[in-house]
Amino acid sequence: MKTMILPLFTILFAVAAQAATPPAQIERQSYDQWLSQIGAPASPYTDYAFRWIDAQKGKGLPNQVNADPEKLYVTVEAPLAEAVRAESAGEVEEATSYGLETYALINAPVDTVLETILFRWGKPVGKTSGITHPIDTVYGFREESLKPEFGPGSYKTTTVKKNGGIAGDMADSFVLLSRGSAKDGYTLIGSFLAPTGETISTSFITVITLKPTADGKTEYRVAGLLNAQSYAFFGVEQGRKNFGFNLQRIRE
Repeated sequence: MKTMILPLFTILFAVAAQAATPPAQIERQSYDQWLSQIGAPASPYTDYAFRWIDAQKGKGLPNQVNADPEKLYVTVEAPLAEAVRAESAGEVEEATSYGLETYALINAPVDTVLETILFRWGKPVGKTSGITHPIDTVYGFREESLKPEFGPGSYKTTTVKKNGGIAGDMADSFVLLSRGSAKDGYTLIGSFLAPTGETISTSFITVITLKPTADGKTEYRVAGLLNAQSYAFFGVEQGRKNFGFNLQRIRE
């Protein structure tokens, strides 16, 4: 009987997921409802992610971008503060959060930047689905796959990361939504869906905004927080600095 129940549950889950329609616009209530419909766990940092999206609207890039030779500014101040708050509130396990905020002015059209982001999520350039192997600064092996699912601009992706030294292997599936246009810019949001094998991941959310400039460049912004393996054995503060919120590694 047990062997019959599991396949039946899998089939029913798949049918329910296909029937769930993702939101036409990226906003908090409808996104939460959709994640619940497809069985994806909500990140403890969802509030932070949507506050960040709202804060970017109508706002120019930070002054630090123009002051940087590479037009790139990386900060961990806000995500680190949010992680400390969540740990203190008992919402997440201490020393398991990894986060960033990055801002850049990219000398490329917005659709080229979008295509590059989707490549890092598993979409080969010019294809609708497939497998990619992006360069990774932590893992010696990284394989991403992406396929359209749920509706236009909506994807299911998988990642396999190995050979990361002290960083444990990752085998996960995610959902990614892309909304917008080349004229108005794009907003993307990605969330953890489920493990696909042995993994260190427990939750994840990232949000990305792309805005075209009048001279053909792209304002790029990303914020995200991952919950994965503990780095407490290094000491919480040392682990945060060197692993969870490592400015130099994020910039690379």
